Amino acid sequence: MKISIIIPTYNEEENIKTLVPLLVAKFKEFKSYDFSILFVDGNSKDKTVVAIKNFQKEIKNIFLIEEESKTGLGGAYIKGYIYSMKKLKADYVVEMDADLQHSPDDFPKLISKIKEDYDLIIGSRYVKGGSVPKEWALYRKFISYFGSLFARVLLRIMKVKDFTSGFRVTKVKGILDQIDFTQIKSKGFAYKMDMLVRIYEMKARIVEVPIAFGLRDRGTSKMEKKNFRDSLDVVLYFALQRNKNFIKFVIVGFGGLFTDLLIFNLLSLKIASSAASLVSGIFALTFTFLMNNFWSFSERQKKTFREIIPVFVIYGISSYVPILLRSYLIHFLESTYGDTLVISNIGFLIGVVFGIVWNFTVYSKIIWKKKS
Repeated sequence: MKISIIIPTYNEEENIKTLVPLLVAKFKEFKSYDFSILFVDGNSKDKTVVAIKNFQKEIKNIFLIEEESKTGLGGAYIKGYIYSMKKLKADYVVEMDADLQHSPDDFPKLISKIKEDYDLIIGSRYVKGGSVPKEWALYRKFISYFGSLFARVLLRIMKVKDFTSGFRVTKVKGILDQIDFTQIKSKGFAYKMDMLVRIYEMKARIVEVPIAFGLRDRGTSKMEKKNFRDSLDVVLYFALQRNKNFIKFVIVGFGGLFTDLLIFNLLSLKIASSAASLVSGIFALTFTFLMNNFWSFSERQKKTFREIIPVFVIYGISSYVPILLRSYLIHFLESTYGDTLVISNIGFLIGVVFGIVWNFTVYSKIIWKKKS
């Protein structure tokens, strides 16, 4: 079993001198694994490269990629992934910082999970037993935790607690070797989120292990100034990609409401409002079904009448469930708390929220279910 540890560096001379002996000592706990350390240096101005080359003379399986100019954290890791897979023939790749914020003491925790055949092993600050430095200012703790939470919620990946951890182990076969690195949206810090989403969408087996994230006390931080904007761009990009069906569904819903209101008001000029409501409702139902079939869920659309007719019946029945519930809820609230405009609108809005969740769930999971 070959394991490549990728460590990007930029002005980390003193940290490298401390890290390498500590890491090599941990290798001895896993005698059946063949470890290599791959440094990717971003054109350091100190003697980081000299320190690495000195270790290469003493310790086998230490490798170095020297960048002509600093390409960013993500760019360094991508070069490391490719080298690890093509040159080192790695079975697993470890991502680890050079600045000792990722403690070598936590390294065995991640490596020990390999035997359980996980595809992605994350060193997590936010699972039980994990931690961030007590010395961190409150605002940094807030940004770190809630930034991760924001990404998890927006991308609907609640399973992973630490979305931005840079201490990871990834399986090569079937996972890392399936990623097109030219499609990674960020060459900076946000590559972590980009990679995590892509791996998650592969239905990968993911586990988090607790780590104690440390303080940097030497060297130069690899965090780019545009980190926040970069991260936001990646999260929003994937949020749109992962929620595009829902966004289209909401737009179609508003289109259906407009159609319903327009036809209802036009017909009300000629026929009774109750009859106009029934006709406009049927038109709106038909409109939303066709739009959802040919646009919202176009990649799963029903194309023949034999497919369309039965699902249209299911669509109609399921769409009326939240309407009936809403009517009952409004009646219940009015009879309990009084027949007022505020009470009736509260019931109406609760019904609308339920209807959005209900309809999208039925449409996406039953009517236009993804083909496995």
